[in-house]
Amino acid sequence: MVVGESAKLRGGDAVLRVLEANNVDTIFGIPGVHTLDIYDALIDAGNIQHILARHEQGAGYMADGYARATGKPGVALIVTGPGITNVSTPIGQAFADSSPVLLIATNQERKYLDKLEGNLHEMTDQMGFMKPITKWNKRVMEVGDLPASITLAIEALMHGRPRPVHVEIPIDLLAEEFVMPRVEPAVVIKIKPDESQIQQAVELIKAANRVMIFTGGGANTEECAPLIAALAEELGAPVVTSLMGKGSIPEDHPFAVGAFGYRWSADNPSVEIMNGSDLALVIGTGLGVRTTGDGSMPLPGKLIHIDIDPSEIGARYEVEQGIVADAAETCKALLDAVHCGARSQARWSSPEVKAIREKIMAPADERTAGYIPYLNALRDGMERDAIVVNDMTMMAYEGVRYLPMYEPRTFLFPRGFGTLGSAMPTALGAKIGRPDRQVVSVSGDGGFQFTLEELGAAVHHQIPVAIVIFNDGTHTAVKAAQKRTYPGRYIAVDLVNPDYVKIADAYGIEAHRAESPEALTEALLHARGVNAPVLIDVPINLESY
Repeated sequence: MVVGESAKLRGGDAVLRVLEANNVDTIFGIPGVHTLDIYDALIDAGNIQHILARHEQGAGYMADGYARATGKPGVALIVTGPGITNVSTPIGQAFADSSPVLLIATNQERKYLDKLEGNLHEMTDQMGFMKPITKWNKRVMEVGDLPASITLAIEALMHGRPRPVHVEIPIDLLAEEFVMPRVEPAVVIKIKPDESQIQQAVELIKAANRVMIFTGGGANTEECAPLIAALAEELGAPVVTSLMGKGSIPEDHPFAVGAFGYRWSADNPSVEIMNGSDLALVIGTGLGVRTTGDGSMPLPGKLIHIDIDPSEIGARYEVEQGIVADAAETCKALLDAVHCGARSQARWSSPEVKAIREKIMAPADERTAGYIPYLNALRDGMERDAIVVNDMTMMAYEGVRYLPMYEPRTFLFPRGFGTLGSAMPTALGAKIGRPDRQVVSVSGDGGFQFTLEELGAAVHHQIPVAIVIFNDGTHTAVKAAQKRTYPGRYIAVDLVNPDYVKIADAYGIEAHRAESPEALTEALLHARGVNAPVLIDVPINLESY
């Protein structure tokens, strides 16, 4: 799509013209007096829908959910000052988890920028506030620069590691008129691997006895996932995934070991794969501190590390060969080489892999065993390609290991920042981006109260998400930590909760109280046939104190 020259337009209209040229179909936000020129232009922008959040934090989470579920830019339109400070938490989460969110924000009139003159929503350095949690920023100072600036933002967003970008527009610029230039869509080029590096990787594969594959979030895409499965089959290479890599191979695939869990521990059954392999293909993960247990994960002695971010290659583990390139493009090149005979000297057998996968899926202890019936109930109530959006809650932590997933971009988790309360609004954005998929939000009772106001957005836009609340009346993870650290001494963790079914009813949302795993499955199956949000309150008591 190309947008041609036109008569004079406001800056606010120009913003939307560029977004339309780049096939943006949804904006998440809340109107304010500083964004009126863009909102007025939205009335005539028939190709872009606006989702009205109830809080800027909710708008940011929705944009993040849209981006994670689709891989396309999730766009948040945010007002000056407190709008920016409110959205900073979901933007920080998107930055931590490499999610492509485009933040368009206003600021004071140009003559008042970065000054304390007694204006509404003023900050001394709004750009500086956002820089640590965005990969690219630009303040637009001339209306004629608006189209090119937003195009550059989209190119920066989608090139390399997909982290949030931020365009700041002074409010007087939005009302200013100019002749709109011809707008071309942003040009995004995938980074292909260097042929010599592929050849060196091939030599390592040929010299290896047995190979394993370890995948992270950078491999968890529709383009890369089938290539990983094909490599696993051709090489007889078991695939272990990190939390963010969960879904990069179907977890019932013969060579899928599964996700090792929320935290690494030395007794994890996947150690057998690592100790029994002498080469690992590490794809799309930085092998960070939390992923590897501060480097205690016993990966094979030789690594081929593939990542789009050069700073991650060899940062925590020594590598034999680093490849800075798009994961899918690299997997294609490696698969071509394998098809030409570049295979390791031996293979893992599918029965060996199955035996280890079964050990991973067996409950690690008696406490964990209490969670598994509810995770099985979730799985039984979901379609195979359903998207699960997790909060920072005990059920979600256990779900990393024990809730099998089968498609990429279907297990969304606030891994890096660990933002409590993100699940429900993130799920709303995911459903907007993927209306063809069942979307289930999984949160605890404490976290749900952080953003429960977004029930208003869910019912306003009739977004058919199943909202599951595991309700035990406490901040369980913190209380469990208090038990470990200061046995018998608990403070500020037990909650006085509202009746979530009554809250749902007040919003006009259908709600159910599922008193058992079987009732949870039944409620989820029912929700699949309801073209509106459904809330499911699940009372649990799975921890001992």
